[in-house]
Amino acid sequence: MALVFPAIAVAVGYQVLGYPGVPFGFILAAIATWYVGRLMNRSSDGPDEYHNEHTFFSIPVQYWSLLWLFFALAQLINMALGTAGWQQ
Repeated sequence: MALVFPAIAVAVGYQVLGYPGVPFGFILAAIATWYVGRLMNRSSDGPDEYHNEHTFFSIPVQYWSLLWLFFALAQLINMALGTAGWQQ
Protein backbone atom coordinates (compact mmCIF):
# COMPACT_ATOMS: atom_id res chain seq x y z
CA MET A 1 0.00 0.00 0.00
CA ALA A 2 2.86 2.38 0.74
CA LEU A 3 3.88 2.34 -2.94
CA VAL A 4 0.58 1.54 -4.60
CA PHE A 5 -1.24 4.69 -3.43
CA PRO A 6 1.32 7.19 -4.79
CA ALA A 7 1.77 5.29 -8.04
CA ILE A 8 -1.95 5.33 -8.79
CA ALA A 9 -2.65 8.83 -7.44
CA VAL A 10 0.23 10.49 -9.30
CA ALA A 11 -0.59 8.68 -12.55
CA VAL A 12 -4.25 9.68 -12.36
CA GLY A 13 -3.38 13.24 -11.32
CA TYR A 14 -0.99 13.61 -14.25
CA GLN A 15 -3.50 12.19 -16.72
CA VAL A 16 -6.32 14.43 -15.51
CA LEU A 17 -4.54 17.73 -14.77
CA GLY A 18 -1.19 17.38 -16.51
CA TYR A 19 1.89 18.42 -14.55
CA PRO A 20 -0.04 20.34 -11.81
CA GLY A 21 -1.76 17.07 -10.95
CA VAL A 22 1.50 15.46 -9.80
CA PRO A 23 1.84 17.26 -6.43
CA PHE A 24 -1.86 16.88 -5.80
CA GLY A 25 -1.53 13.16 -6.50
CA PHE A 26 1.22 12.97 -3.88
CA ILE A 27 -0.99 14.83 -1.40
CA LEU A 28 -3.88 12.42 -1.99
CA ALA A 29 -1.48 9.48 -1.67
CA ALA A 30 -0.20 10.87 1.64
CA ILE A 31 -3.72 11.16 3.02
CA ALA A 32 -4.66 7.65 1.88
CA THR A 33 -1.40 6.14 3.16
CA TRP A 34 -1.76 7.81 6.57
CA TYR A 35 -5.38 6.73 6.98
CA VAL A 36 -4.91 3.13 5.82
CA GLY A 37 -1.64 2.75 7.74
CA ARG A 38 -3.23 3.95 10.97
CA LEU A 39 -6.18 1.66 10.37
CA MET A 40 -3.96 -1.38 9.75
CA ASN A 41 -1.71 -0.74 12.76
CA ARG A 42 -4.50 -0.11 15.24
CA SER A 43 -4.58 -2.49 18.17
CA SER A 44 -7.21 -3.26 20.78
CA ASP A 45 -4.55 -3.15 23.54
CA GLY A 46 -5.78 -6.42 24.98
CA PRO A 47 -3.20 -8.76 26.51
CA ASP A 48 -4.39 -11.70 24.41
CA GLU A 49 -4.43 -9.73 21.15
CA TYR A 50 -1.59 -10.05 18.68
CA HIS A 51 -0.59 -6.66 17.31
CA ASN A 52 0.63 -7.01 13.76
CA GLU A 53 2.97 -4.16 12.86
CA HIS A 54 2.46 -3.41 9.16
CA THR A 55 5.71 -1.99 7.81
CA PHE A 56 7.50 -1.39 4.55
CA PHE A 57 11.31 -1.50 4.82
CA SER A 58 10.90 -1.51 8.62
CA ILE A 59 8.99 1.79 8.58
CA PRO A 60 5.32 1.72 9.69
CA VAL A 61 3.05 2.27 6.70
CA GLN A 62 1.46 5.49 7.97
CA TYR A 63 4.84 7.23 8.21
CA TRP A 64 5.43 6.80 4.48
CA SER A 65 2.86 9.57 4.06
CA LEU A 66 5.48 12.04 5.32
CA LEU A 67 7.70 11.12 2.38
CA TRP A 68 4.80 11.65 -0.05
CA LEU A 69 4.15 15.08 1.51
CA PHE A 70 7.83 15.94 1.06
CA PHE A 71 7.63 14.94 -2.61
CA ALA A 72 4.48 17.06 -3.03
CA LEU A 73 6.21 20.06 -1.47
CA ALA A 74 9.26 19.58 -3.67
CA GLN A 75 7.09 19.35 -6.78
CA LEU A 76 5.13 22.47 -5.79
CA ILE A 77 8.38 24.41 -5.27
CA ASN A 78 9.77 23.21 -8.61
CA MET A 79 6.51 24.12 -10.31
CA ALA A 80 6.51 27.60 -8.76
CA LEU A 81 10.13 28.19 -9.80
CA GLY A 82 9.56 26.77 -13.27
CA THR A 83 12.38 24.25 -12.90
CA ALA A 84 10.39 21.04 -12.97
CA GLY A 85 11.96 18.34 -15.11
CA TRP A 86 9.16 17.39 -17.48
CA GLN A 87 7.40 20.75 -17.41
CA GLN A 88 9.74 22.30 -20.00
